[in-house]
Amino acid sequence: MSSPAVEPEGLTTSEGMGFRDLVFSDLVRYRPDVRPSWPAYAVKAVSNPGLIASVILRAQQIAVRRGRTRLAFLLRTIGLMLVSADFVPGMDVGPGLLMPHPNGIVIGNGLRVGANVTLGGGVTAGVKQPDTPPEDDGFPTVCDGAIVLANAVLVGPVTVGRYAQVGANSVLLSDAPECAVMFGVPARKVATREPVIPGSYERLG
Repeated sequence: MSSPAVEPEGLTTSEGMGFRDLVFSDLVRYRPDVRPSWPAYAVKAVSNPGLIASVILRAQQIAVRRGRTRLAFLLRTIGLMLVSADFVPGMDVGPGLLMPHPNGIVIGNGLRVGANVTLGGGVTAGVKQPDTPPEDDGFPTVCDGAIVLANAVLVGPVTVGRYAQVGANSVLLSDAPECAVMFGVPARKVATREPVIPGSYERLG
């Protein structure tokens, strides 16, 4: 598999990774004990809408990368119809995305997501004002190993630090420090968590 690029702030991008690499990296989050293959992916996807959402999002990423904007927006509509997730073309999502319950997820076209990130159902991540040009507002950044739980809202150019966690129904208006647990409206730091990827017992300092 190709190696992803890593930005200085701990954000692993999808740069250098193809469709197959990205899809298989997501499968490993669901089934770390399975050797990635298309048959293994198909078997798991039959009963897991998160993997269906994943393959749509990855196809969309590659379409945008190749300049096929119309196809990317068609895939957006397919995602809405199949799993009720709205992926606006243009975001960059690193390897190992886990979406256990993709229904209701809405992510904007300027969002940047790192490696091994977990998104809960109903997560919304985008600009502060829908009528403001994105370049004047800014999109959230979700760094490697972060967890954003159900119905959380990430507003504007906020950063969810490495291994940070945003609690369910929280609204993040300011940056979440590395390993911080943020909760509330607006979200505030209430605890810290170990730098561990969900589903893994390996500590990743």
